Amino acid sequence: MGFDELGKHGFIVGELTKEKLEIAFIPVDNKEFVELELDITSINDLEELIEKLNELLLDENKFYKIILVGKRKFEIDILELMKFIERENVIKIKNKTQPDYEIEKMINETTLKGIFIKQLLEEKEKYTEEEMNKILEIGLSIMDK
Repeated sequence: MGFDELGKHGFIVGELTKEKLEIAFIPVDNKEFVELELDITSINDLEELIEKLNELLLDENKFYKIILVGKRKFEIDILELMKFIERENVIKIKNKTQPDYEIEKMINETTLKGIFIKQLLEEKEKYTEEEMNKILEIGLSIMDK
C-alpha cells in the first residue's frame, strides 16, 4: 500500500436474499495513507515551516504525505527538511509551492530580471498560465544564483 491508494483498505462482505441485500465493509488494517495540503504563503522561513509541520495535529494511525502549496519566501530542500520532522508518520513531503516574486515591481526595473519579465509577458499568448509560471520560476531562479 502507498499514497497511490489513499483511504481505508479492506473488503466488502454481503448477504443477498430475495428480500434484501446486506453489505458491510471489513477493514484489514487500522493504518491509512492520507495526503494533506499545507499552504505556506504566510510562513517566513525554514525554521517556522519546521515548527508548523511539527505542530500539526496528526492521527497516529495514519501515514501522511504533506503537500506544500502557496507562495514561498525561502528555498525548500525536502531532504534537509525531513531531518527535522519529529513525526514518524510523516512519510513524504512534496513541494508544490511557487516563489513569491513581486512581478509588478520587477517589471519596471531596468535589470535583467525586469527585461526578462517584460519579454515573457509580451509573448504570454504562446503559453498557458501554468507554463508562464514555470518559465518565470526557472528563469528568475537562474538569475538569483
